[in-house]
Amino acid sequence: MRKPLVLGLSLAMVVSIALAAQSAQELYERGLVQEHARGDLKQAIVLYAQAAEAAGTNRALAAKALIRIAGLHEKLGANRDAERTYAELLRTYPEQTSEVAAAQERLKVWRRTTADARDQSLDRATDSEVAARLAAFIWRDVPDAPLLQAAQRGELGDLNGITRQVARMLRDKRSAALLDNFFATWLSLDRLKRARPDPVLFPQVDAELLDAMGTETRLFVQSQVRGDHDAVELWTAPYTFVNERLARHYGISGVSGKDFRRVRWPNGNRAGLLGQAGMLTALSTEKRTSPTLRGTYVMSRFFGMEVPEPPANIPPLAEPQPREEPPGTMRGRLLVHRTNPQCASCHAMFDPMGLALENFDAVGRWRTTDSGAPIDASGAFTDGTRFNGPIEMRAGLLRYRDAYYTSVTRQLLAYALNRKGRPGRVYEFEMPSVRQVVRTASAQGYRWSAIIGGIAASAPFQAREVIP
Repeated sequence: MRKPLVLGLSLAMVVSIALAAQSAQELYERGLVQEHARGDLKQAIVLYAQAAEAAGTNRALAAKALIRIAGLHEKLGANRDAERTYAELLRTYPEQTSEVAAAQERLKVWRRTTADARDQSLDRATDSEVAARLAAFIWRDVPDAPLLQAAQRGELGDLNGITRQVARMLRDKRSAALLDNFFATWLSLDRLKRARPDPVLFPQVDAELLDAMGTETRLFVQSQVRGDHDAVELWTAPYTFVNERLARHYGISGVSGKDFRRVRWPNGNRAGLLGQAGMLTALSTEKRTSPTLRGTYVMSRFFGMEVPEPPANIPPLAEPQPREEPPGTMRGRLLVHRTNPQCASCHAMFDPMGLALENFDAVGRWRTTDSGAPIDASGAFTDGTRFNGPIEMRAGLLRYRDAYYTSVTRQLLAYALNRKGRPGRVYEFEMPSVRQVVRTASAQGYRWSAIIGGIAASAPFQAREVIP
């Protein structure tokens, strides 16, 4: 009888450890929701602490949870709590030493900078230094004569003076550097270069069409920034750029030749980036759409939410094979996938946004059925507000536009300050400056010149010493 008893105890221990690991992962993911989707940093700290405690032998997860706790303490300005957490990391998880050491160095720089701030005359950079930063920010180049002259006149410490220069600089062809270095990264514009749609399933897609898709998106973003539009129009603008090859893909008539021209979408189903074939193709797999990729793109780019890595032991959705029975709708396959509790919490946040785009196939063509069944593009936001299809989903997103303006301002500020590491890394003590930029830009219709000008006039950008 002893052997079965020992075996039973062993199995019970294995199950207990597995459940604890699952519970820790779920707590960690709930912490991410509180931090990014709801902005409740204190509740996120509580959940991360519970995840670290429940992680048991999963040292990587426990260390990740403690790193997030320390970062949130730093954002909240609780430097002593942050330092204590970093010290615990060093002591308990020495493999995290390099990341902890970098964070402690940031704290030292911040303390030195805030001490200097007591003397406001010493705190601000000179106008010539601001001119150099502004040229690097927008052009990745040196200041030109008009910018240097504005610096000599002392106009670069004034919001109006800076905004005038920013509007001029955005119209200059050198602002392409902002597209190449900031927008390409933030919006993952280069992702299309890695797309390889299955030639059996999508024989009409060739290198020429993929190249046209990429050109469309870059021309669109360029027109938004140089035309000084409202920043939210990246998601809502009712126009795009096509040549004959791409127009044929969309079913748009009356366009001939290889040159691109601006056209208005014939209906509201397509608008902004999420109506363009290039983004929709880039956010698909070789053989099918990916509501999860599309949904996480919306949440991360629109709201600035950090997307957690999927659990390592969960297999991906199987790809359909040639001459295989129809695999069922994508919604149905995702519902089966989400029966795993480790997947359910994250998919519940991201998938509804992607499923709203299911009428667009894996190469961005409009369709009404999937595997012979009508497409269900309905869903709901985390507050319970329901939508059906891309038009209603975009309208719903606009209810949260304040979160978007804050997110894009954070991203741009981090880029302007040349922050390394995670994109959009802005400290909590800098968030009042972010909110001030957004408030001020509202009077100018949230135009790019108003947001970028506000960033260039903000205390973090104008500071004598930029915090890394």
